[in-house]
Amino acid sequence: MWKTLSKMDARNEFNKWDKDKEPKASCDENYLDLRKKLLDAHEVTNIFLDENESNTKKRDYLYDLRFGIEIYRILNTEYNFTTRLAANDQIWIYLQMKVIPDLVFNRWGFSETRFYQQSRRLWLKTIWWYIHLSWNNNEEETYKILRRFTTDEIVQLVERSGPNGYRIDLTREIMHQFSNAKLTNQSRNLFRKIMKLNTARIKIVEPALTHGGTQKYVEELIKYFDEN
Repeated sequence: MWKTLSKMDARNEFNKWDKDKEPKASCDENYLDLRKKLLDAHEVTNIFLDENESNTKKRDYLYDLRFGIEIYRILNTEYNFTTRLAANDQIWIYLQMKVIPDLVFNRWGFSETRFYQQSRRLWLKTIWWYIHLSWNNNEEETYKILRRFTTDEIVQLVERSGPNGYRIDLTREIMHQFSNAKLTNQSRNLFRKIMKLNTARIKIVEPALTHGGTQKYVEELIKYFDEN
């Protein structure tokens, strides 16, 4: 059974923290093994970036990407994590406030928004969903298609769930095709435009039922902006 923490209880605890010190874990003993694995994942992520992305100017994004892949693997394969659990904010808040508050602090400082306040900005939740919505066969391929992106793509993807929730097959196809698009400095906002157009279109069009299916539907989304 996954433990939960409400926003109200999280706020009360957050306000008690000494803002001159890094917050410490205070989780149930049953979570100590998970904490150790997440701390190890943090170390593995930094080693990976040091060895493979030492010249990057977007370390924060690549950290979120690589660490997101690590927690996605750990939670899904070792703890039977599901999308239903991933939709529960209170589970994420407990993990962030009780299990690894030091890692959240390391990434975001004392940000109420990222710790507990805003559903779509909860850090662990956001990067887990980013990986889930973009998954491409395996960890290596998923990292490969996402490494060229930025934090803006995380926001645009995760915060646009659509009228009936996320369409996993559709978002994965969008991320796969968009990763192959030829981007220039002038087209940095292309992804946001594609996601806005998609949000409008799926209200009246079922991608899987269009001629050519979801793949063709996504091709036409991107082609629309190529032609305009």
